[in-house]
Amino acid sequence: MSAAASRIALGTAVTAILLYLIFPVVVVLAISFSSGNFLTFPPPGLSLRWYHAITGDPEWVSAFLVTLKVGSLAALLATILGVPAAFALVRHVIPAKSLLSALILCALVTPPIVTAISTYLFFVPLGLNNSLVGLACAHAVSGMPFVVINTGASLRSADRNLERAAIIHGAPPLWAIVRITLPIIAPGIVIGAILAFVHSAHELLIAIFVLGGVGKPVAVKIWSGVQATSDPTIAAASAILIGLAILTLASVTTAQWLARRRSQ
Repeated sequence: MSAAASRIALGTAVTAILLYLIFPVVVVLAISFSSGNFLTFPPPGLSLRWYHAITGDPEWVSAFLVTLKVGSLAALLATILGVPAAFALVRHVIPAKSLLSALILCALVTPPIVTAISTYLFFVPLGLNNSLVGLACAHAVSGMPFVVINTGASLRSADRNLERAAIIHGAPPLWAIVRITLPIIAPGIVIGAILAFVHSAHELLIAIFVLGGVGKPVAVKIWSGVQATSDPTIAAASAILIGLAILTLASVTTAQWLARRRSQ
């Protein structure tokens, strides 16, 4: 097979895989603008009625507010814990560093049902069940690896000589980190915090186990809606989450571009 034919075959295969992966998202987005009363594809017509239904429904508005509160607090906690952890793993020689790194990353590979059950059993004696703070703490654990990974990558690529120069000229080490290093690695920290927030917004099982009847985040509300109704309101809510993910991707890309510009 010639080189041109190989490129055409590879391009065709990649395009087919991308279409296969994107097709469910296209279906959800199309149904969210449907003028019909049921989840049907292709939609009989286009309308914004289901987005208006979400904005006019107190339960949906409350679900988005709960998601915003929990996600923001989870991202904040993950950042507060993840940034020092990244400094410790990258900058210092500590016992069992590989084991600690593996334990932090375990949150990404542990089955969600295992995490949900263990979190519930751990939170019951602490009284953190049925609270937004408890759910934010649980989501912060699973969101912290995103902060550690991105902050650690930024630390490895940052020029430490700038920090050393500040210390040589009389700056306290902590001041040098705050005023020199943190602004340099800020894009990595921001990327990690954004990914932690999006992870919290899309998480389902832990929210079901921990939050109980206090309130429903969007993911739980969508799951409950799938069991109770078949109108396109669910698709509209899902489309909003998809838009959030796209906005996150754009933010991450922008932060990476700014980081490359700053390093040049």
